[in-house]
Amino acid sequence: MTDIITEDWIRNRIKTFEGYSEKVYNDPFGYPTGGWGHHFWHGSALPKSIWEKIFDYDYWVAERDYDRLGLDLDPVRRAVVIDLIFNMGLHRVQAFVKMLSALRNHDYLKAHDELLNSRYAEQVPRRARENANLLATGDIA
Repeated sequence: MTDIITEDWIRNRIKTFEGYSEKVYNDPFGYPTGGWGHHFWHGSALPKSIWEKIFDYDYWVAERDYDRLGLDLDPVRRAVVIDLIFNMGLHRVQAFVKMLSALRNHDYLKAHDELLNSRYAEQVPRRARENANLLATGDIA
C-alpha cells in the first residue's frame, strides 16, 4: 500500500485540499495567499527564477495595458508609458488625463511638464525626471 504514496500523490493531495487561486486573497487568518496555499509573508524570499517569471508576467500586463490606451507613439515614448503602467498600474496612468492628451496630440513638452507636475514625480523623482526627459526628447542618448 505504501508503494502508491509517491511524491506526485502527495503533491496532488495537497493541491486538492488547498485549492488553486490565481488571485491573491486573505486566508481565514488574514494572510495574503495565492496559488495553492502560498502565503506571502513580509520578508519571505522566493528564488530569483520565480521573481523573473513574475516580472515577465507583470511586464506582459503592462504591454497589454499600453495597447488599451490607444496611443500611437515612437518606441522611446512607448517605453516610458509601459514603465509608468508597470510602476503604477493602468488605472493610475489613466488618471494622467492631461499627459495622455498631450501624447495623443504629440505635444511632448506638455507631456513632459504634466508628468513632472504630479505626485508620481514627488514619490520617485529620479525615475520621473528620466521618463519626462524621454517624453520630451524621444531620444535615449
